[in-house]
Amino acid sequence: MQYSILKERKMKKGEIKRQEVIEKIAAHILSNGLKEISLRQLANAANASDRMLIHYSKDKETILKLVLTRITENFITLLEQTKTKPMPYPELIQFLMEAMHQETMKPYIRLSMELIAMAFLQEEPFLGIIQEISDAFYSWIHSAIKVEIESERDSKSAHVLITIEGMLLLDGIKRANRIEKAMSSIEQISSRRP
Repeated sequence: MQYSILKERKMKKGEIKRQEVIEKIAAHILSNGLKEISLRQLANAANASDRMLIHYSKDKETILKLVLTRITENFITLLEQTKTKPMPYPELIQFLMEAMHQETMKPYIRLSMELIAMAFLQEEPFLGIIQEISDAFYSWIHSAIKVEIESERDSKSAHVLITIEGMLLLDGIKRANRIEKAMSSIEQISSRRP
């Protein structure tokens, strides 16, 4: 009986340490990105040894998946903290663009763009991870958009996703004038609706 209690405590302590390691690596990746990241760099970021990292997960790819999943969860949590109520399409676009320019969001946006580039190069595990991030963002949008006709929720959510992603790409390459034109167009279209 006491052995199982000790084993349970050890597992809890081990899981707490694992979560601390994931958080430290997540902070490092948000600050420094993913370029040329080695197992040793990940271990240094976590104040651990290479062997200790492998103890918590089987390989570098698994560590990255765990860390990037945590980063995605943190990003969605930040969005949830700012959301007040479901918003119509144009208001949601405006809200998201303003949210994405907050200092707390910028590291997530930079990392997202880096992951997209790596996914295009078919670098594993980045394609799967950016798909998960995109799906999580889409789910958040799906719950955040206000629609008059429920059957339009999926298509409008997808439209918000591609609009925001496109605007973030333009913002990243310093083409704010095109974003402003798009926002103006969105406002014009929405004002014409009955």
